[in-house]
Amino acid sequence: MLSPSRERPARVSQSYEHYYEDVFVIVQVGDVLYHLPAAVLARRSQVFATLFSLPQTSGSVWCTEGLSDNEPIILQGHRSADFDCLMQYLFGGPVFMEKIPAIRCLISLLKMCDFFEIVDGRTYAISSMEHHPDLDLASRLLLCHQYSIVTWLGFAFRGLAALPLHHHTEAELGTIPMKFIHSLIAVRHWVMTHCLTLAAVPPSIVNGFNCVTPATCGYAWESAWKHGPSEMFRHPDVDYNGCAVLEALEAASIPSICQGCLELSIANVKDSGSLIAEEQFVEDTVRKLTQWMGSC
Repeated sequence: MLSPSRERPARVSQSYEHYYEDVFVIVQVGDVLYHLPAAVLARRSQVFATLFSLPQTSGSVWCTEGLSDNEPIILQGHRSADFDCLMQYLFGGPVFMEKIPAIRCLISLLKMCDFFEIVDGRTYAISSMEHHPDLDLASRLLLCHQYSIVTWLGFAFRGLAALPLHHHTEAELGTIPMKFIHSLIAVRHWVMTHCLTLAAVPPSIVNGFNCVTPATCGYAWESAWKHGPSEMFRHPDVDYNGCAVLEALEAASIPSICQGCLELSIANVKDSGSLIAEEQFVEDTVRKLTQWMGSC
């Protein structure tokens, strides 16, 4: 007879956190077999939990799928390289997280965790890629679209919209989803049209109260605009934005114009918002794309 200290309690319960079934499953991904603890996978993923809870019999025949190398559970449509990254995350422990994994592994992890509904893995992959130096803007925009990472949209789209499309490589443009390509083309068209309009039509001069030579000041202002901002907007090699043009205008020394007319005219250009309109084009587009992603 057992001593009182060794007797089993009348009722026992399984630990919810640490009672692991001694059941392993054989999973095949691509041409690779994996021998994995079913209970651990089921706890981390609702998809695996559902998969392992399916009936084990077909009529009177016991199902042996997943119990041997000859009859593995085949996960169709996945690459073993992607699945390896998921396994490293699930079973690699602290070693996996000691340093930020390569961007390719993080993308694979995001893909797998999104499919198998592993929330903490998805969150880890996204946060690790947030400032990853090897994730370019085009790939970030693609991942934003594929996995509904709305918080990445503004940064990626602004970065791509800052330059004309011909400054991006064919590989980058081929990565960007068509919806975003259309929006980038539209934004760049609006910006180009706006810049060419500013280059062709100088803003009106605002004469100061004490100006005694309004005609001379007006001619000097128009001439300075045509030989300064106009040439910057039409520059064939450098894409000056409105802020750069405004800085050049404020730093310019324009002869034959009185100080009062110069200060008021520059202030009028700044207040009109014409030189920062391109930023508004981009922000309006980002807002519309954010709404579109939210409705998908």
